[in-house]
Formats: sequence, structure tokens, C-alpha cells
Amino acid sequence: MCPNCILNQSPLDTGLYVAFGICVIFFIMAVWAMWWAIGNGEFEDIESTKFDMLDDSENGKLAGKARQAVEKVREAKQNG
Repeated sequence: MCPNCILNQSPLDTGLYVAFGICVIFFIMAVWAMWWAIGNGEFEDIESTKFDMLDDSENGKLAGKARQAVEKVREAKQNG
């Protein structure tokens, strides 16, 4: 609560409605953004981004090698 509101004994009704309205708008936007991202497949291959980000070569060979090594370790863990 703001000191001026306390001193003037003014209610916060309209301010609270505006604040909650803004929160609802942001919540709806966040839900829509998540729905859009899932629908476009943005979360299907989140592992490859780290390999592509760290690869400085022009042809992407290092990222491919790192991806293959990680997949090999995962398969070894699943099999045994």
C-alpha cells in the first residue's frame, strides 16, 4: 500500500481491478505462447540446440560428433 493512500484513506478498489486485469492479460498471453510453441514443435528437439550453439565450425561436424557421442552413451545406459 502506498503511504499517500493510507494517509488519505482512499480505497484501492479500482487499482486492484486494473492490476488483476493486467495479470489476467499476461497469463492469457503466456498460455497462448506455450500453446503456439508446442503446436509448432519448438519443444521436440531441445537437446540439439546446445550442440549447435557450441559448434564454431562452418559445416557443423563437431556438433554432429558430439550428438552421436551423447546418443551412444544414452543407448548404453538404456541397454545395460
